[in-house]
Amino acid sequence: MNGTTVAIFAVFISFAELTVVGGQQADEALELFELPKFTQPPELDGIRGAGEWANALMLECSASQVERDRAEYGIMPNKKFSPISANQLSKSSGEDANVAGTDADVSALIWHAWDDEGLYYIAEVRDNVRDVEEAIGQPQNWWERDGLSLYVDLLDSNDRNDASTVSDNFTSMNIIHFTAAPQHSSPETITWEVMIEGERTRVQDPELIDGFTYGFRDALDEFGGEADYTIEGKFPWETLMRFQLPTRPGVGTEMGFSWILVDPDGGQTGFEGQLQCWGLAENPAGYSTWIFSDKPAGPPGDTAVSEDAWGRIKLTFMD
Repeated sequence: MNGTTVAIFAVFISFAELTVVGGQQADEALELFELPKFTQPPELDGIRGAGEWANALMLECSASQVERDRAEYGIMPNKKFSPISANQLSKSSGEDANVAGTDADVSALIWHAWDDEGLYYIAEVRDNVRDVEEAIGQPQNWWERDGLSLYVDLLDSNDRNDASTVSDNFTSMNIIHFTAAPQHSSPETITWEVMIEGERTRVQDPELIDGFTYGFRDALDEFGGEADYTIEGKFPWETLMRFQLPTRPGVGTEMGFSWILVDPDGGQTGFEGQLQCWGLAENPAGYSTWIFSDKPAGPPGDTAVSEDAWGRIKLTFMD
């Protein structure tokens, strides 16, 4: 087993005890969320403008949310975490012990919506240390750099590949990571992993990941930290259709999802910390579920959007 493989396995939690029958795993989703549809897409500038994300689905990823999940769903047998989330943050060198592993270490609010062109999110992240340098010299090791990773089961199939014994090898699982740095600051600010012939495979060909895009903003102390940031991203259906997604989703479509908020804080071991939220990475059958709806999100139809002097977005009502 090479160093990269060891690092990959260090990131996740083993779920060998999950019950599987004939390659099909029962849907264990504990949370279902209505996913609103944009009336018009947002500008991907890292700014959650007034009205731009109105009525979008907002979820929290934080140590506090993990504790709420433990209180609601209990702790899994022989584990220290609930079936839906895990706090795997660690204390980095020089970090205050009273801060490590808390909301002041890292936390995020994430808004979601969709339209006929793609899936969108904006995350406002509170962070005490920005770390976007890989620790062991593997540029594609997304778990070594601050940012957000979306785990998405595009078909919500809960169908495991019979050819593989690795518990996270489900047929339609994708891992898409956007790094907490400007998109084009390195070739690996966006990484994508998909299932190909039963194995988790990195897809880094620029022609294949073309379309994934995000805006990054250094938010300083805006959300209460010292190295806060925002990521506002888009996952086009056209790009996702290069692999498991057979067609563009519509109202009533369901997808399983989980978020990993990565926070290495300068560690040098290849894995230093993260929060798993709304599903545990290795168990797509237990991911939370988006149910695509036609509930409108974004600015009302009778408004026009203009930018004010501070770079924020404001609504100008039409006469």
